[in-house]
Amino acid sequence: MENKTEEQCLFEIKTGMYGEPIKARGTSAVEGNRTVYTWTEKHGEKERETNFVLTLIREESRAIVIRNGDVTSRMVFEPGNRTTSTMNTNYGPIDVVINTDYINFPGGLIDGAEISYTLDPDSGDPIRNIFSIKRLLQNSEI
Repeated sequence: MENKTEEQCLFEIKTGMYGEPIKARGTSAVEGNRTVYTWTEKHGEKERETNFVLTLIREESRAIVIRNGDVTSRMVFEPGNRTTSTMNTNYGPIDVVINTDYINFPGGLIDGAEISYTLDPDSGDPIRNIFSIKRLLQNSEI
């Protein structure tokens, strides 16, 4: 049986898709060689809550993000490999190619991760982004 530890925590999330960093409550779990972060975001009154699951697998140099909300997707990030995904939106599906530059995995003094990538949608210009999630030490209310 694999060791599994899971803790409630507070995250700080930064991404070029939003202006300011956001704070979100979630869980941090270690399952064997995987680190799994889960959290929920809501950015506006008209937007549904969006649930995220980020699975980091250091040995495979891979990160998987599952998103369920107004946009639903399963995105795989692998440095050196082009991966594909479909983002299901209210406007229909959008196919994207993901080019991952790097993944910084949890370790050392940092409980968090950073992913640098470019999304190349089937229609439109490539979108470059750096996503980071950091577990905050304090467990204060949001």
